[in-house]
Amino acid sequence: MIPPIIYTSKYLRTEKKTKDVAQAIFDALDGLKIEHRELTHTNDYWCRDYMPVMISEDGIYAGYKYCPDYLWDEKALHKYITKQVNACKDVNVYVQADMGVKFDGGNYVRCGDKVMMTDKVFMENPSWRASELLRHLEEVLRAEIVILPWDMGTESQPDETGHSDGMVAYLGDGRILLNGCWQKSDERFHTRLMKILQEHFTVEVLTLDCEEDVNSWCYLNYLKVPNGILLPCLSENADCESDLAAQKAFARLFPDCKIIPIYAMPLIEDRGALHCVTWELVEYNVRLEN
Repeated sequence: MIPPIIYTSKYLRTEKKTKDVAQAIFDALDGLKIEHRELTHTNDYWCRDYMPVMISEDGIYAGYKYCPDYLWDEKALHKYITKQVNACKDVNVYVQADMGVKFDGGNYVRCGDKVMMTDKVFMENPSWRASELLRHLEEVLRAEIVILPWDMGTESQPDETGHSDGMVAYLGDGRILLNGCWQKSDERFHTRLMKILQEHFTVEVLTLDCEEDVNSWCYLNYLKVPNGILLPCLSENADCESDLAAQKAFARLFPDCKIIPIYAMPLIEDRGALHCVTWELVEYNVRLEN
């Protein structure tokens, strides 16, 4: 695969709350010699959500309408909705197909010839019959769609997004990494996920060798780049018990990668982490030359 360019929104760097997270990401990418750039025509820093999704590793993408209910249903939040066409203005991306539906890039995890989504995609597109929507998406995305149940969270920590990228990550070779945060908190939900996933993948559960923090769900929202893993952490020095256990777990999962802890609490407090604020691009002109 051609090495990707990692993009972040300009707001990740300019917002007081997140500027240190941005700098830590940039420093980590520089150390790994991974090119990174900024998106300048955006309205917030959660760029994974509104950018096109890759449907082929040689740099082919699909677009969609980004208008999530968790922003649209409250008028004061409309200003944070980024139009995909604007976000892509100064990006050399080849958007070959349009999904033709309301969608959210955080609800897209590509796993070889399969794509993981939560069932929130049906709620977002009520005019479609579920079977027709699945058939349409599989045709556009050139993949089998595997539907996961949406964990709506709790009253104190609701998950309004319905994203799959906080639930699973692809390890390659038919293996998938499942967030272990439900093993103790909701065993029934964990069992349900395992049953679905084991029909398609060899499942590895991300568990920590310690008493897990309430925010330990964040570790699965990591960024993988060639030769490196940028791992969100809860403590500034990545030295709390949970962070140390997570680094150990990822060193085992990715023995050929450098594990780089990034203090990400400013993001985690808003129920996101490093995967949410980054986006990978394989440039179309590079794809053609190769």
